[in-house]
Amino acid sequence: MPAPSITHARGTTEGRAPAELRDVMRRYPTGVTVLSSGSAETAVAMTVNAFTSVSLDPPRVLVSVMKSARAHPVIAASGRLGVHLLAAQQADVARLFASHEKPVGHSLGAYLARSAEGHDVLPGALASLACEVEETYSGGDHSLFLARVLHTTCTEEPQDALVFHQGRFICAPADRS
Repeated sequence: MPAPSITHARGTTEGRAPAELRDVMRRYPTGVTVLSSGSAETAVAMTVNAFTSVSLDPPRVLVSVMKSARAHPVIAASGRLGVHLLAAQQADVARLFASHEKPVGHSLGAYLARSAEGHDVLPGALASLACEVEETYSGGDHSLFLARVLHTTCTEEPQDALVFHQGRFICAPADRS
């Protein structure tokens, strides 16, 4: 098999604009989530794709949040967050929570429901995770929140997932076999 051709070489990113790293990272497909935190008047939510599982035993996830984001101080103060994995048909939800017009405070309640255990769930999402922040690490202009998973809620049937790739939302088909 022949080696892939390199269309252009960028060199190192040291001293280069963040736009170059953004250009490279947009080539890496990622799942799309909505992160929620706070309650009542402090409730916030935002679209996040910098999310990953860290450990199954004990159950841990990691989420990266820009330090200037409205959600950052809410997560830091509450020590709790919800992560909602978006289904393919939720591109409009992802766009809403990525916008400056995203609902906050009491108005966020129209978008989130409560599980029987009292955790936030996003109706229509593939799954929701209720988490407690255990550690916070500085990562440049972001904070990395390492969180223990307290509770999960999943859909019964497999659904297609929402994925972000090349600056747009696409569908990752579910295995229905």
